[in-house]
Amino acid sequence: MLESSIKNFNINFNVASEGRTFRSGQLVSGHFSFDLSKKTKITDISMRLKGQANVHWSTGGGKNRRRRHFSANVTYFDLRSIILQENSAIGESVKLQPGRHMYPFTCQIPQGDFPPSFKGLYGKVEYMLTVSINRPWHLSKDFVTELNFLSSINTDHPELRAPLSGSNQMTLCCLWCASPPITMTVSVEKKAFTPGETVKINCEFSNGSSRTVTSKVRLLQKQTFHTHERVHTRMYDKNLGSGIGQPIDARTCNVHTEMMVQIPQSAPLTISNCSIVVLSYIIEVSLSVCSGPDLTVLFPIIVCDTPVHPQALPYVGDPLTGQINLEVAGDCKINSLDVKLKGKAEVKWTEHNGRTTVVYHNKMKYFSIKQSLFQEGRGATVGPGCHVYPFIFQIPAQELPSSFKASHGKIVYTVEVVLSRPMKMDSKAKAQFSLMHKGNPHNEASLRIPQHSIINKKMNLFTSGTVGMDVNIAQTSFRQGEGIKVVASIQNKSSREIRPKYCLYRKYSYFSTTKRRVETKDILKEVGEAILPMAGQTVTRIITIPATTCASILNCSIIKAEYRLRVYLDVKYASDPEIKFPIVILPASQGPDDERPPPAYGFEGYANSSVGTDFLQNPTAFEPSAPPPSYGTYAMYPSLTGAAGKY
Repeated sequence: MLESSIKNFNINFNVASEGRTFRSGQLVSGHFSFDLSKKTKITDISMRLKGQANVHWSTGGGKNRRRRHFSANVTYFDLRSIILQENSAIGESVKLQPGRHMYPFTCQIPQGDFPPSFKGLYGKVEYMLTVSINRPWHLSKDFVTELNFLSSINTDHPELRAPLSGSNQMTLCCLWCASPPITMTVSVEKKAFTPGETVKINCEFSNGSSRTVTSKVRLLQKQTFHTHERVHTRMYDKNLGSGIGQPIDARTCNVHTEMMVQIPQSAPLTISNCSIVVLSYIIEVSLSVCSGPDLTVLFPIIVCDTPVHPQALPYVGDPLTGQINLEVAGDCKINSLDVKLKGKAEVKWTEHNGRTTVVYHNKMKYFSIKQSLFQEGRGATVGPGCHVYPFIFQIPAQELPSSFKASHGKIVYTVEVVLSRPMKMDSKAKAQFSLMHKGNPHNEASLRIPQHSIINKKMNLFTSGTVGMDVNIAQTSFRQGEGIKVVASIQNKSSREIRPKYCLYRKYSYFSTTKRRVETKDILKEVGEAILPMAGQTVTRIITIPATTCASILNCSIIKAEYRLRVYLDVKYASDPEIKFPIVILPASQGPDDERPPPAYGFEGYANSSVGTDFLQNPTAFEPSAPPPSYGTYAMYPSLTGAAGKY
């Protein structure tokens, strides 16, 4: 029998095809081999490359109920080729001798927008390479190898690199028993992520109620399966990860925190280009209230195989463009639709002295610009469906500080949309965007001046002699992610070994109308090699500033973010001699201004609201009286439904 004569079948792909991972239009090449235990007649050896999607599920069953089956199949390509064939002229089969046989192959995946490989509960998208060996008067022997297919997306699209932001609020009880609002504003730095990447969610919570609330985050995978023409649909939701934040006490305002959720390394890629299988991901941030409904904001995200970097932040004076997405169920009368661009700084903290609680507060307003998308006094009636209204702002060319958020203060820039309708409360949607301070060119020379300091100290008590160091750093200013080169000439004329140590720390200062509050925190610490007694040595150390470190804030009158690099010698049983250098941290370099594309920011938080904002690149001209472009004009993917210290 054929099963006993063919052994050790194996397919090997070339180096370019390592891992059996392929893309559209790519060559699939390699060789397959097998062993024959005896002389064997072969009619032909053929190869088949096939890509398809199929779904299947059933319902019903049980006593007196007939089970119904639902299925669908889509074939993307089905290619066949002959590797070895009998001599048809004389009708003779090929006779292969016992031993090892090897055959090379090459085929090409067609060009096309095919979905990535996926296996779900009720369906799958699969790409298979099948080698068939046929014998006279025998069933074909098939050897199937699955290929991992990756779909390609345009990672430079502004929608994928733009941050997402959303807000929501609610009150407990109603009427005269209604509590002050519980509010949440959350943001994510971009929309597209890769498997294994960690999503950082910036959160701001305010709890005006009398109950304690708890913040939570979940990563949901939504699998949707359709029959043809989407007559029948089956859905399956899967929780891929979750996290719980610290409880937020009653009557607590402006709580800033970060929450993390990691996309599993094995997570399949987003599928949005298949008619019968759809795979999507949602980040759900919620506030859980005891004996009350959860307050939730949802973010649809994309999981792709190519890393996507966040959109470059806008500078002061840059244009900020975007669009308002308005979805209505029926004819809707609109009195006005206004967009506001705002910038402000605010500090607030409380101090307790016995039974007395003092609240310190201060606020600074930088600008407030308003645009009306309908002519004043002239409303409009819009029909059911989705409507898009583009807008453009010019960020004021003034001395504005970079965006900032910390425990007792914030500098925020927002776009707020207000929809006014007859006999109804105004509907509002708000989105934050990050702004970068470009820097003052008049200070660049002073920030590039090298820093140098010397210290010598005589040891007492348990240690005799003296220690000293002469430390140099190249300049004062450094960018996020850049390394600080520290050169220290150390003289150890003491009776003990010493170690050079380095500490980069921050100092945040908040100024109310009557008082200043300071908080410090170490960012990183490093330890050098020991220097023996009665020895001298020059050591060089690179201290890398974390890329996530907030840039220095020096141009705000109520908030300052400053940094120091402390270089000191660790001497046992003695006070440590130290030198401190002021450090100015600048935003990471984004290239020359003339090469920097216009900023594009997207905010797509879903908070049970029908009004949303989504910032785009290259806006079109807009006339309020003109009909809005169709919603699908800007769609990339289908919409998701349901959904005091040292210094």
